Amino acid sequence: MLHRRISYAALLLAAVAFQIFFRYYLSTFTLVLVVLLPVLAVLLSLPGTLGTALTLSPGPAVPRGEQARFTLRLTQRAGFPLPPVKVTLYWTNQLTGESGRTLCTLRPQGGETDFTLQLPTPHCGRLVCRVEGARCCDLLGLFPLPLPGKPQAALLSLPLPTEALLPEELDSPRTGGVVLKPRPGGGPGEDYDLRDYRPGDPLRSVHWKLSSKKDELVVRETLEPRQAEVVLTYDHFGPPEALDQVFDRLCALSRLLLEKGRAHHIQWAAPASGAVEDRAVDSERALLACLEMAFSLPAPETGHSILDGALQVPGGVGQPLHFHITPADGKGGRT
Repeated sequence: MLHRRISYAALLLAAVAFQIFFRYYLSTFTLVLVVLLPVLAVLLSLPGTLGTALTLSPGPAVPRGEQARFTLRLTQRAGFPLPPVKVTLYWTNQLTGESGRTLCTLRPQGGETDFTLQLPTPHCGRLVCRVEGARCCDLLGLFPLPLPGKPQAALLSLPLPTEALLPEELDSPRTGGVVLKPRPGGGPGEDYDLRDYRPGDPLRSVHWKLSSKKDELVVRETLEPRQAEVVLTYDHFGPPEALDQVFDRLCALSRLLLEKGRAHHIQWAAPASGAVEDRAVDSERALLACLEMAFSLPAPETGHSILDGALQVPGGVGQPLHFHITPADGKGGRT
């Protein structure tokens, strides 16, 4: 662009000199033509610029370590000529904070032009790619013209498959993660718990013998065996390498639970505030949605551990089976 501006400046000086030394209509016409030429070039370039659309499409989610792909497409809706378009792409891993920029040049041919951006995925996370700026020059190459729209797209860099063993509390043939919980509506049963009377409790559930000894009403609350809620937790901070191991183990155990037909919850604490995030997982789709949520939050080197606060009991009933996921080498977390 600089050499074109220098060439135009030299042409303009020559036209001015021609006007000074040769005062004829031809010199005036030449000077006016040279002055208006950039304006005409911009006006002729505007329809092609405004009639151009940029779209950014993500490839499929990839396992960590493979190449992530984003496709940038330039589409010309108008039939006007368009010079080469320079696009600046900015990408970032929202989990680890890794980022970078790439400059590409699109040369419109036949109405559509594609550019494929390949990115390494050394760590888990949510890769977001967006167009920071797109511009082309006018037909003379003197002025940059911005293209409308700044699309963006995102894809997941997923944990690697790894082996996992079902915890003893869930794999035991005797218990299988079954706990006793109050039966809705009460009724007869072999197992029961004693508690204070609450308004609305039926009189048939009152333990009269014990109530007479305590001088206050005591109620039998019938219990029934139910599967305990399973809660998987992890700490959302640490080095990227440690978090990769945590997510590998977390996903392996979560998928193993889904194979056994056990819905569960995944929880973690916000590193800065300590607020607990809870996501219910009852299918592969729900697991991916949970990972997308977790991967979109930055993970600093240090932060609040979910073990430092009170565990959120799903539904607020009973004691859940809690499993805290740490890296395989035990660093960066607690069991």
